[in-house]
Amino acid sequence: MLRTAFDGARRRRIYLFRHGDVSYVDDHGNRVADAAAVPLTDWGREQASLTGKALAGIPFDRAVSSSFPRSMETARLILEGRGLDIEPLDHFVELRGDPTFRNAVTDLNEIAYAFRNAHEPGARYNGGDSFEEVNSRVVTALEALVAEPDWETLALVAHGGINRLVIGWAFGTGLQTFAAIDQNTCCLNVIDFDEHPETREIMRKSVRAMNVAVYDVIKEGNHLQSLEQIAARLRLKTDA
Repeated sequence: MLRTAFDGARRRRIYLFRHGDVSYVDDHGNRVADAAAVPLTDWGREQASLTGKALAGIPFDRAVSSSFPRSMETARLILEGRGLDIEPLDHFVELRGDPTFRNAVTDLNEIAYAFRNAHEPGARYNGGDSFEEVNSRVVTALEALVAEPDWETLALVAHGGINRLVIGWAFGTGLQTFAAIDQNTCCLNVIDFDEHPETREIMRKSVRAMNVAVYDVIKEGNHLQSLEQIAARLRLKTDA
């Protein structure tokens, strides 16, 4: 369905999702060897199914996902029954820390607040990926998707860190707002952008909704931010 803004610009929409709940700790209390490979938990699958039901009336005409299993699984559950192909793109995989750094961490505050310095030049995520380099990778891929004119409503399923970069693109703030944005598991964000009807130049971007979790709309069950929740699980397993 073609939408237009008040001034006649073509208005297109991105529904941006974070993957559903996962656990980075195994049944024995150990951190998983490869965080990229973890599947959704039962609760994560329920979150994705609930989100899909809430959005049953949305006319998605394209679907893209991070190629990590947790994002692809989330996308399949949200879009179940639509007959829509889901395109896995490595460009939207999550920031990755240095495994040596991760295994050496004794202060869980380093996990809980790992994004706090993302805006600083040269900053890296837990000794691994450069925030600036990942931001460039994500924005380049996003703008390539936006440049393709054949879709109106896109479902994009990614990760907490990647979503912050997409929202920073929409705000025009880049990494400056990275640490201030939270993303609960299986949350959705709604981003509109307007194109000039003749030149297709982007005239405006607007974040219409952010970090909406259909299973907890008012955040009553989410007093910890997303990285704090990961740190809390690690502490719980360590103390057990």
